[in-house]
Amino acid sequence: MKYFILLTSTSILLSSCYTYKIFPEEYKNVTYSGARQVAYILNPELRKEYKILQSSKIFELTYDSSDKSAIKIKLLPIKKGSACGQPLTASLLTLGQVPIYLPDTYEYTFDELKETATIGHRFEMRIATRIWFWDMFLLKKNFEQ
Repeated sequence: MKYFILLTSTSILLSSCYTYKIFPEEYKNVTYSGARQVAYILNPELRKEYKILQSSKIFELTYDSSDKSAIKIKLLPIKKGSACGQPLTASLLTLGQVPIYLPDTYEYTFDELKETATIGHRFEMRIATRIWFWDMFLLKKNFEQ
């Protein structure tokens, strides 16, 4: 029973010790330098996907659906790949003193609708969750950042 309580309390403690990391590091500083076209989003209710497209500054987004020059964009939900949880064993055995990374892949897709054609765009984002005891004291645990 003592081991069960110790294991449970350790798991609860370690669940608050995480941060996010983008791979490769160069992706943090990428900026789009091409020509920006005006685009109208057909489904802005996908807030997370809309926010990503807006912050990428690939398109100049408009709210005017009657703008004939605007490209129509249909956002698709982000698909998340699964990470292997095997490194959690090392973290539990060392009480979180060894930092581990659980790499996740996220697939961001949207369709660019033109008059006669649909062009699909797909971007793969690799974001890892780092679990480490000392991350408990960090305030930057927001996935959005």
